[in-house]
Amino acid sequence: MLNIHHDSWLWISRMGNSQQETLDKLGKVWKQIAERFKNKSERLLFEIVNEPTGMNAYQMNLLNREMLNIIRSTGGNNSQRLVIVGGLEDNKDELLHSFEPPDDDRIVLTYHYYSPWDYVSNWWGRTTWGSAAEISEMEEDIKPVYEKFVREGYPVIIGEYGTLGANENHSKRLYHDTFVRLAHKYQMVPMWWDNGNDQFDRTERQWRDPVVKEIVIQAGRGVPNAIIKPADLFIKKGQNLSDQTVDIQLNGNVLTGIYQKYEPLKEGSDYTVDNAGKTVSIKESCLAKLLNGSGQPGVKAQLTFTFHKGASQVMDIILYDDPKLEKSEFTVSQSAISGDLKIPASLNGTKLATVKGVVDSTGRPVLEEVWSWTPYLNYDEDFYEKDGDLYLRERVLKYLKSDSTFTFELWPKGVETVVKVKVTP
Repeated sequence: MLNIHHDSWLWISRMGNSQQETLDKLGKVWKQIAERFKNKSERLLFEIVNEPTGMNAYQMNLLNREMLNIIRSTGGNNSQRLVIVGGLEDNKDELLHSFEPPDDDRIVLTYHYYSPWDYVSNWWGRTTWGSAAEISEMEEDIKPVYEKFVREGYPVIIGEYGTLGANENHSKRLYHDTFVRLAHKYQMVPMWWDNGNDQFDRTERQWRDPVVKEIVIQAGRGVPNAIIKPADLFIKKGQNLSDQTVDIQLNGNVLTGIYQKYEPLKEGSDYTVDNAGKTVSIKESCLAKLLNGSGQPGVKAQLTFTFHKGASQVMDIILYDDPKLEKSEFTVSQSAISGDLKIPASLNGTKLATVKGVVDSTGRPVLEEVWSWTPYLNYDEDFYEKDGDLYLRERVLKYLKSDSTFTFELWPKGVETVVKVKVTP
């Protein structure tokens, strides 16, 4: 699929004020692209523009029609090539309510799905998803597109979906499995989007969570996946061990075994299964062997749960301790802020979940001018973790008018560490 991508914001967004100029410029771009690729096979699809903005619905529909006509006029295979068109911003509601399909029988419709945004992006403190109401809401989002377009014969591609932030692993797996299954239920093709490095580490050339990748593949084949909870089993250093419960959403699957590397755990002595296969109890003695007496925090073992079909599920056994900061108080000068604030830390097996910031004198959110209803910050835009250290973005520091307190909330839930930032002129 070949498209015009970030030009959406760079100059196509001027369509609202410079309609003909924008159409002429975009037309020249597509004329060249179409000429260059007109003899390529039907395996190549064109998408006119990604997430278009800066225009009204009439102009969006006009743009789709004019670019489609230009592509068709170049001849070759372009006269029959599938061309992908969508509504404003590739938004589902715009597709349903303002989009007008061009009069052409070789088009594919598209929209993007990043909902609920606060969960997908790890903004405003939301890190989990998966209640019955949330799953129902997802289906109610997708079903109307089927009823209006798919059922009438239009093919539909969901051109982007996926989670963008550091979401909790169980809900991340459940989200992807649910979405892909629902997309196929309503006869749409979902395309998993990786925003640079969220899913695939391009430096190390490794999947960040191979289980999510396999879930996407299996669900796309129509194979149901079992999902385990928790996906990360945290054990506090120094606390007495006890049996740990793992809940399994079977989805028609049958548990066939649990493995540590290539060695099977023994049912009865290492774990037990009850509740019709929906609950596993990992025995205290098994956990002691997996931890192997090591006091160093971190991932100590991985357990792989296998099923008669679908993706295997992997659980990290994580020994953790309270996180430690090299220092917990910092001073920033409003006249000399340059770059992000690095907070040297030893996370000791914990994982960053989210961050909230409040002004000490008022208790109000530090970003009240941006988001007045919540003290929570936005993953990546406002905070991040790198190589075990915590960071606050420069943009957050520039908003600070007086001394403020930032609470870094971590996994396992309930663990947190606090940073004070004093502000000087």
